[in-house]
Amino acid sequence: MNHSGEQENALRAHGLWFAYREADWILRDLSLSAPQGKITIIMGPSGTGKTTLLKVLAGILIPGRGHVEILNRKVAPASRRSLSSLVGYIPQQLGLMRNLTALENVLMGALGRCCNGKVLLGLFPRQEIEGAQQALELMGIAHKANEKVFCLSGGERQRVAIARTLLQHPRVVVADEFVSDLDMALALEILSRIRRAAEQEQITFVMSMHRQGLAREFAENVVTLREGRLAAGFPTTPLPEAVVETM
Repeated sequence: MNHSGEQENALRAHGLWFAYREADWILRDLSLSAPQGKITIIMGPSGTGKTTLLKVLAGILIPGRGHVEILNRKVAPASRRSLSSLVGYIPQQLGLMRNLTALENVLMGALGRCCNGKVLLGLFPRQEIEGAQQALELMGIAHKANEKVFCLSGGERQRVAIARTLLQHPRVVVADEFVSDLDMALALEILSRIRRAAEQEQITFVMSMHRQGLAREFAENVVTLREGRLAAGFPTTPLPEAVVETM
């Protein structure tokens, strides 16, 4: 029996259906595989449900039908907390705490491992602080560790959000259009660092994106979402440069 196929995909979605309102399906019998340690990019027009799909893949939303597996473990409402150390999610708005420093924001990624009174007072174990500093270093922003997030540029905030997720030590990171507001040069730099993290740490990245040039440069696996279903490869028609995903 060949077990390699099971190990090659860190994330698998099987027959997903999802609707916010009964029978108004946004995802329709959708299946997806994301190769381990690689970057998978989901493309498609605005409003097709990319954000919804990513939330289902991350276990934030539960599908009406079908299921998601992370490293061969089925994602279910009861298992979401136990899977938090395996799956990191970066929303489009990043979810950073503006009045905390970059380092303090990154340390939020360790909360799942550090549940004691000292942590509530901001006193993290030394190894977690060192890990947060290393994550900032990997993202090229260690020199901003003690600056408040509201003082950082958009690109710097993106890197802090990635570093925070890396401190969770996830095996899969799901990211929603998180380089969409950056200029091409900065987006290239951040994606280069993501690819380095994927290779060094064997982290699987699944992200939505509308810039075909960036997708061609960085993705090992590209799929297009249209009318609730996925098709392999790039969109047949160019996507607009500015996309605000609402579903």
